[in-house]
Parts: sequence; structure tokens; C-alpha cells
Amino acid sequence: MIRDQERFRRHKGACPYYRENWVPGEQLTEHGETLLYEVYCLKGWPAESTEEQDQCMGSVRCCWRNGESHRVTPEESAALRTEESA
Repeated sequence: MIRDQERFRRHKGACPYYRENWVPGEQLTEHGETLLYEVYCLKGWPAESTEEQDQCMGSVRCCWRNGESHRVTPEESAALRTEESA
């Protein structure tokens, strides 16, 4: 799992592992476009296209990539709480 960061934004209607990091300033992508935010998946599968991001945003009950339930194990829950308070 990727470590959750305080600066990451969550979305109520999205996958519980989906995160966005809003980028301040005028950072540019490799294609010369202005970067607004970076997408992260705490499971290590970030969306790489608009279509994939839409799938993550609408996948509240299970991961659209592998069908894995979003039930968080007690170990994952403890790790996420610890990392959120750090």
C-alpha cells in the first residue's frame, strides 16, 4: 500500500483508496499542460486516464480493476489511522 498523506484529498463517492494531491502554482506536465492535481491509489493502482479516473470515482463498493472488496482489514485500518495522524 502507498502511505496516505495529510495533503491528499478524499472523495466521499469514490473508491476509499482513491486520493488526489492538488498541486499549487504553475507546475507543468511533460506535455506542457498545467498540472492541477496528481492521482494516487493507496493500493498502488493510480488512474492513468480520464476513463480510469471515472471508474475510480464511481467504484464505491469494490475495486473496478480486480473486483476486490473495499472492506478494509483491521491491519490496513490501523495503518491508515496511524499515517493520517502522523
